[in-house]
Amino acid sequence: MRKMKAIYLLLTVMLVALSLTACGGNKKENASPSSGASESASASSPAASPSAEPKKDPVTLTFLIPNTDDVTPYNKIFAEFQKQTGNKVEVQALPGGDYDNMLKTRFSTGDFPDVFLMQPGTKQYVKLRADETLYEWSKEAGVWDNIIESIAEFQKTPEGLAYGVPFGKTGQMGVFYNKDVFAKAGVEPPKNYADFIEIAQKIKAAGVTPFYEAVKEGWPTQIFYLSGWVSQVDQAVGAEGVQKLNVNGMKLSDIAELKDLFAKSKELKALDLFQKNALSGTYDEMQNEFGDGKVGMIFMLDGVLPQLEKKFGKEFLTDKVGFFPFPSATDAGTAMITPPNQLMVPSKAKHLEQAKELVKFMLSQESINTFYASQPGIPIFKGATSEMYPVQQTVQGFIDAGKSTVNVQNRLTASFLDLGKTLQNFHIDGDVDKAINEMAANYIKDGKSKRLTGFE
Repeated sequence: MRKMKAIYLLLTVMLVALSLTACGGNKKENASPSSGASESASASSPAASPSAEPKKDPVTLTFLIPNTDDVTPYNKIFAEFQKQTGNKVEVQALPGGDYDNMLKTRFSTGDFPDVFLMQPGTKQYVKLRADETLYEWSKEAGVWDNIIESIAEFQKTPEGLAYGVPFGKTGQMGVFYNKDVFAKAGVEPPKNYADFIEIAQKIKAAGVTPFYEAVKEGWPTQIFYLSGWVSQVDQAVGAEGVQKLNVNGMKLSDIAELKDLFAKSKELKALDLFQKNALSGTYDEMQNEFGDGKVGMIFMLDGVLPQLEKKFGKEFLTDKVGFFPFPSATDAGTAMITPPNQLMVPSKAKHLEQAKELVKFMLSQESINTFYASQPGIPIFKGATSEMYPVQQTVQGFIDAGKSTVNVQNRLTASFLDLGKTLQNFHIDGDVDKAINEMAANYIKDGKSKRLTGFE
């Protein structure tokens, strides 16, 4: 018996000694310098310090953007992001006219992008049921520090929540014109709407098509009405009228000045001021015809400017392209401006943490400078510098003079649903009453679908 106890005691001592030897070896290995390969293995080992982040495998993030936006600056930013983090960003450009519908379809099927570019303002929160589907940014460190206060506030709900982060520049919509065409016709930007029509007729007499309308794609046709709204409708209904529309206290079909915009568009067609075969007109062909001097004017947003520069060079943009607002009956009109787009991240994004990291990377000073180098415009970030095209300087002049107004679509929570399709049909049949009634009905339909106050 004593012999067995001695054997057990000996075995116990040996096991303890072995254990201490193993622990001592581990401590020595972790404390001593090692090669890069050994450090990497140690960092990924469970024995590594709890504060050390395990090395993650690179991921590929999806970034959605309308194909009406120039992807050049984004690709440059994403290339640098990949260089610094190892994470790749795949840009998916969706058709501008169907962007909202395609995005909502992907949300309904659970096919979430990691990050996507969206139109500005809190109305997008309602459209996408933000409290259920989107990451909330209001308390996220390092996001709001350099965004101009007025832009930051525009982005937040009355409760101070923000489901999107502003990114980009102040935009514009209105009439871009080819200066060579104007010189050939001996005309200058209009002083009022009657002057506008006279200018178009002189351009036609000089052998050039006055206006190009990309009816086939639908969405470009809206710009005539949206830019016309700030010069014509706003002057009649004022801010109070817009607030009534916001709660369905006024019908679009009852606004005589809006109905008049449909009549004005019909007049342009009757006077043969659009290009031939406007029904087959496309955004791309519009750029080509305008750049080649075959068309004098286009109703367009400033997203076309980088596209024109890419096709015709920077000198064309700086020397040959001018801008004026949709003129009113009595003056040169009011410039329509748009707040910047916003970056959004679905709360169920496949790579949520990396997506948040990407957004913060895009807000860095280096990324902002990269963006404005490719996208001149009125910046929204403190301390940012941006070279502006002359046409943007023109708009800045209207802003400084108090003659600018934010796009009504950014001021209303409900949307002018399927307006592009309504206008395509209107271009075919010319029925003013049918078109404005359809626009009004679709606006109410959208308000009801969003369960907005006054639309119940």
